Amino acid sequence: MGFTFVSMIIAGGLIGWGVSWLFGQTQHERTFIVTGAVVGIVVGMVDFIRDALKAIKSLDQ
Repeated sequence: MGFTFVSMIIAGGLIGWGVSWLFGQTQHERTFIVTGAVVGIVVGMVDFIRDALKAIKSLDQ
């Protein structure tokens, strides 16, 4: 679960870098990278919580 969380953050940052490169906006490069990383953190946390709840349910059965 931890590896998935970290990979979501890295993927979000890379997507943000790709968007800034695609638009050719070097002055806003950090903005897109940070925004992508924050989105990656949110998606990673949602996925982490969902997996943790599934693991708890499987232990109860």
